Amino acid sequence: MPSSFARYGLVVFLCIGFLSLGFAQSDAKTSKHAAKLGLELDGIGDGSRCMPFVDLAKTLRPFTKLKSGDLAPVDANGWPTCDNQAVLFDIRPFPAWNPPIDDPDKFMPDWSGTYKLSLKGQATLASGEGDNQVLNQKFDSTTNTTTADVVVPKGSGVLIITFSQTKRAASSAEGSGFTHLKIIRPGYSADTKQIFTNEYLLALRPFAALRYMDVLETNHNPGYYGDSGHHALEWKDRKLPSDATQQSTSTKYGLAWEYVVQLANETGKDAWINIPVAATDDYVRNLASFLKTGLKPNIKIYIEHSNEVWNFGFPQYIYNKLAAIDEVKNGHSPLNNDGTKDEETWTHRRHAKRLHDIEEIFREAFGSSAMLTRIRPIYASWLISPDPHFKDVLKWMEATYGPPKNYFYGMAGAAYYNAEKASSTASPEEVLAVMRKNSDENGIFHRQLKAIADTYGLKYTQYEIGPDNGGGKVENVANRIRANRLPAMKDLVLYDANKWFEMGGDMYMYFAAPGAYSRYGCWGLSEDIRQLNTPKWQAIYALTGYVLKK
Repeated sequence: MPSSFARYGLVVFLCIGFLSLGFAQSDAKTSKHAAKLGLELDGIGDGSRCMPFVDLAKTLRPFTKLKSGDLAPVDANGWPTCDNQAVLFDIRPFPAWNPPIDDPDKFMPDWSGTYKLSLKGQATLASGEGDNQVLNQKFDSTTNTTTADVVVPKGSGVLIITFSQTKRAASSAEGSGFTHLKIIRPGYSADTKQIFTNEYLLALRPFAALRYMDVLETNHNPGYYGDSGHHALEWKDRKLPSDATQQSTSTKYGLAWEYVVQLANETGKDAWINIPVAATDDYVRNLASFLKTGLKPNIKIYIEHSNEVWNFGFPQYIYNKLAAIDEVKNGHSPLNNDGTKDEETWTHRRHAKRLHDIEEIFREAFGSSAMLTRIRPIYASWLISPDPHFKDVLKWMEATYGPPKNYFYGMAGAAYYNAEKASSTASPEEVLAVMRKNSDENGIFHRQLKAIADTYGLKYTQYEIGPDNGGGKVENVANRIRANRLPAMKDLVLYDANKWFEMGGDMYMYFAAPGAYSRYGCWGLSEDIRQLNTPKWQAIYALTGYVLKK
């Protein structure tokens, strides 16, 4: 998710309307905006409302010890080597564990039903909290497999399972853990090979591109540049599908690239990817080769260097700045080839230079004919700082590497329309009015940035965009949340998007997929992956021509 620090805008998530899976979808109709509307995917975790995986265990929180709650020791793939417990999901409204709850309506999705559990090894299973039940537990000694039904009643927002008296194999000591835990969601067969849920795939259909910044955990702290042994991300250290969970652990972070490829291929959506700030050239080279081999040839790839490297609140800003200083200190760096001694200038330039380096590596893998057609590097920076973060940097890039249009497809900012100027007693309707005014104010920056993009022959895009009610303040949080449930939210989303396209803007990457509402933002088109007819969703359908039918 975006940071609440140094942010010009964030995003809201809407809540009213409900579309059950009894509805069927049709393909998007022809729309002049359909090819330019994308979606940021919600992060992977036990609190995600998006239900991405059929196997719930793929997003479990890292295993902890039964008594202490400390992280459990694990093997190379993250499977526990002792008795343990795991949080499978926690979708309660924020912060139900420390009331009062932000949302005045206390909305929570219904994840009730019978989940099919299996694991390799033996374990005594029990529910760790609430009225959830573990029933029909069996052990098959022939296959060394434990199975059970996990029954979640309506109204349950958290699922925790304890695993005691564990044995990996018949010859193992008690308390040795287990492997290959699976928990298949209700509605899917226990032996299904399906990876992504029907609900998830249905929700992604209207969009032309998917941005993977959050699921790749691009804002994860990679360690400070110069911290030997901790700051360089190598290809061998990436997350794998075979890992026990796709959540971050103490050693690995970010969704496995195999799942990025599979989701892109299965949906047919273009992939907007973010290269980790700590990724080495070898990492990038292996990634480019992997995508070249794995992705269907019709899938376009938008490439960013990390995420919001300009943002003082993110570790990648510090990382990039220290790397820039180090480059200049070591000599023969182009970052100060005009004699400038300003470290911030070096920092801005290195961000663009690193994207150029990445582009060159992808050019080697895909060939020059794919560049700026299939492979689309996007130089993204701070919206409200057009000159130092865009104009000055691109001028330096042109002097150093030649015309930016030869290696960058476009440039991008993020102009969230926010409610920061709303009074502490603003009604939901007044909150929306302030956000509409802020959308108009953003036009100042859009016009400046569009002019810069035109000067250099680049597309002008938005890497993130949407309504913003975040910031972390509890002040008037109830009405900020309620504003997202008003029918007029559809009109606000359309108002901002239509102005963008009328200006000649290119990709408009909406932030984001369904998620919970709280003081930190209403970041989602809805609060539940099954809610597909909220005002924000209605705006998406109007923009893309997508139709949902009964």
